[in-house]
This record gives sequence, structure tokens and C-alpha cells, in this order.
Amino acid sequence: MLREIFILMRGMLLVALTICLVSCKSEQSDLDETTNDEQEIENPSNVVTASDIAAIKYTDYGLSDTAENVTRDWLKFQELFEKIELLKKADLSFFTEDKAILRSFIDDLKNEVPEKLDEPSIIVRMIAMETAFYKLEGLAIIPNAKKEDLLDAIGEALMSHTNLIFQINKKLEKDNQRIEKPR
Repeated sequence: MLREIFILMRGMLLVALTICLVSCKSEQSDLDETTNDEQEIENPSNVVTASDIAAIKYTDYGLSDTAENVTRDWLKFQELFEKIELLKKADLSFFTEDKAILRSFIDDLKNEVPEKLDEPSIIVRMIAMETAFYKLEGLAIIPNAKKEDLLDAIGEALMSHTNLIFQINKKLEKDNQRIEKPR
């Protein structure tokens, strides 16, 4: 009888140890999952910041006085500057919203070009900017996109915008030149 009690106690002890080990292992795996989630949130290595964008090398042109006068009533162009300023602050919300919003914005921007600026050289720069924006939008909506790829796409978008400004300035500068031909 003593032997049977001993065997029963040993069996109960094994069952208790097994339950304890299983529950400890389950708690550890839950803890590991929580730690991994926290590390992804706390690990800023894949998050683009304003300082990352500020480190992108490109020449940022401003509008000339003449260009400001010509584009003053071009509302989508003024809105474009606001979107670019948000992008420089690492706010990618414009590129992560519904695709239709970006498409509509770009279409309106191209359709509202002032007559004085409706030139192939400017339209081509707008198409290049459109392409860069769509590329950035494609990467911005991917949750696990590489930071380097995203920064490259942001750089291309910023450069395409500044190239558009440069072309507008050059076009208006050329229009204002009064070159007399020799007789």
C-alpha cells in the first residue's frame, strides 16, 4: 500500500511538473512575441524621419518673382508646395492615402497649368514628377519597405519637384529676354 501511494505521488508530481513546464513555456513565448512587437515599435531603423530626409543631397530651387506671379492663381501648384513641405517633415500621409486622391491631384495639377507655362519642357517635368510620386506611393504603402528604398524614392520625388521649379524659372527667364537680332 505504501508502494502504491508512492507511485501515485510520483505520477502526480510528473503531471504537475509537465503542466508547470508547458505553462512556463507558453508564457515565455507570449513574452517573446510581446518583446518582438515592442522592439519593432521602438526600433526606429526602418522609420523615416525628417532628419533622414534633410540629409538627402539635392539642390532645392525656389520660384523666381516672375514665376511666383505666374503661378499665384494655380491652386494645385500652391497645394503641391504644401505636400512637399509635409514630405520634408517625413509626413507620408499624402502618399499612403487612397490612390485616387493622388491620381486626382496630379490630374488636376496638369489640367490647370497656366497658359503661359503650358510648354512641353514643363509638361515633361510634371510627368517625371508624377512618376516619382507614384513610385513613392507604391513604397510608402508597403509596411515593411526598406528605409533606404523609401529614402531613395523620397529623394527622387523632391528632385523631380525642384526640377519642375527650375524649368518654370528658366522658361519665364527666357521669355523675358529681349534679344535683338542683327540687321
